[in-house]
Amino acid sequence: MVGSRAAGTVALLVLAGAASAVPAYGAPTSTTTLVLSTVQSAYGQTVTASAHVDTPGGPAEGDVTFTIDGSVIKANLRADGSASAVLPRALVGEHPVSATFAPQFPDRQASSASPTVTWVVSQVRTRLQVRVTGRGARIPTSVVVTAAGEYGTRPTGPVTVTVRHLGTGTITPRERTLDTTGAALARFGILRTGTYRLRVTYAGDGQHLAERHSEKFAVRQR
Repeated sequence: MVGSRAAGTVALLVLAGAASAVPAYGAPTSTTTLVLSTVQSAYGQTVTASAHVDTPGGPAEGDVTFTIDGSVIKANLRADGSASAVLPRALVGEHPVSATFAPQFPDRQASSASPTVTWVVSQVRTRLQVRVTGRGARIPTSVVVTAAGEYGTRPTGPVTVTVRHLGTGTITPRERTLDTTGAALARFGILRTGTYRLRVTYAGDGQHLAERHSEKFAVRQR
């Protein structure tokens, strides 16, 4: 009986020692802040998200994930507790962006998430390049239109090309649709000699603003 009591006492002491090895408190809290290079941008404009993680007792160790519209971008933490990533191209509208810190050692540092920042994307300015070819009494005249967003995006949709003879007032319109490269070709055939007013009108689309171009050109006897 004495031996069994002693063994039980030893077992209780071992169990008590194991329980005391578990910390009675959680990992130190962390704080994650998020800043965007701009919260209002045009479609196609580059926007960078930057996060900073503060942890007591030492630098943060782990990863930061940026979330935009449900898509996740993972970034490594630098030694100073910062991380950054270029956000993917977003369509016109409002987009919630947040940053979350995932510690490498959860028992030493706690995870944290930043408040959500709203990123507003607006339509981008459209630039038109227009080139008139031919322009001879016996050479067909054509107008080449190239449209591009200010930050390298490709507009879509219809473009109207109109030429008006300034002497007779005769107007000749052409309706075209921009191709996948943002270009359109309007053929006018043989035009009578004289000076013309050229007008190019792009109607715009969901991501690109409407734009107009006007110039004069002459058709000469050659």
